[in-house]
Amino acid sequence: MTPLSLARWLAQNSPLFDRLARPPWRMYRRLVPGDDYWRRRQHFNYYAEVVRLARHHVPAGGSAIDVGAGGTRVLQELAWFEHRVALDRNPIRRQRGVTTVRADFLAYEPQVEFDLVLCLQVLEHLDEPARFAARLFTLATTVIISVPYKWPRGLYPPHTQDPVDEAKLAEWTRREPAETAIVADYRDRLIAVYRR
Repeated sequence: MTPLSLARWLAQNSPLFDRLARPPWRMYRRLVPGDDYWRRRQHFNYYAEVVRLARHHVPAGGSAIDVGAGGTRVLQELAWFEHRVALDRNPIRRQRGVTTVRADFLAYEPQVEFDLVLCLQVLEHLDEPARFAARLFTLATTVIISVPYKWPRGLYPPHTQDPVDEAKLAEWTRREPAETAIVADYRDRLIAVYRR
């Protein structure tokens, strides 16, 4: 029985135990991101669009970093990049061909300049997204950012910046994107590509 099927069984057959088990389970999931996070999300259209944009804007590859990578494995899809780094302040599962770094991004000092920085669904969680965005642009010649597009305030409580639109993203980045796309999954996301 998988953890997910066990959780479903508990929810149906023992609601009291299920309610008691949820808080420690959520804490465990935050500390040890699992493959189920990526399995539930890998089919999202915005990941495919990020990969397409990366191939279009950085076809020669080189080095890429995913800032705030969490449980995603989008770097696995960027196989034409020789050097790939997943960075997050929380633990990250190891990925084949990807260096994982657990660090505070604002204090992170890379050894190389990257050709591509990904920052997917991160800025909307931050109290100071402009400061974070400014730091992104110091790391690479191409930056791809995605944010939830016009999600109503309070829809997802960890988002402190909703709703986000093109104007708010421009306020944070203080620059014009080379290309943007609005991609629909269960909710829309705005993807912006910036070139130095």
